[in-house]
Amino acid sequence: METHPSANTTTFTLEDADKESHHKPGFLVWCWPAVFGILLAIVADQLRTKVDSLWGDLGDRLFFPWVQLVGRPELGLGDAAVGLPSLMLRLQFPIAGLYASWNLSRGHKLSITIMQVAFVFGVAAFVLWLLTAPGASHGL
Repeated sequence: METHPSANTTTFTLEDADKESHHKPGFLVWCWPAVFGILLAIVADQLRTKVDSLWGDLGDRLFFPWVQLVGRPELGLGDAAVGLPSLMLRLQFPIAGLYASWNLSRGHKLSITIMQVAFVFGVAAFVLWLLTAPGASHGL
């Protein structure tokens, strides 16, 4: 037996009132973090020297945690880790910029993207703090 809706049923089509706000952002709106990351990579040596002179080891851990992490002996990379800090110095900002560009291209807010990148850098700085804390067991 086949059932049909009753004759007095009315259907409505609702249109999205915020249709304009769901558009894809333009190329320049989301590509600038990647370009900015590449520009920071070009001056990364000078930037690290300036941060070191102003804030010392704390500034280095906050702004360049990946450079210090890849050179740690606790990773057990041995001789392979010799050139990694130099490579990471030039790659950490473009990688963060590419991630931010990808997030912005998907329609995420800039503030959310900045918080995510800052959180990841903060976690890396916390790991460095754990590895260098007095009395820390380094496992080697």
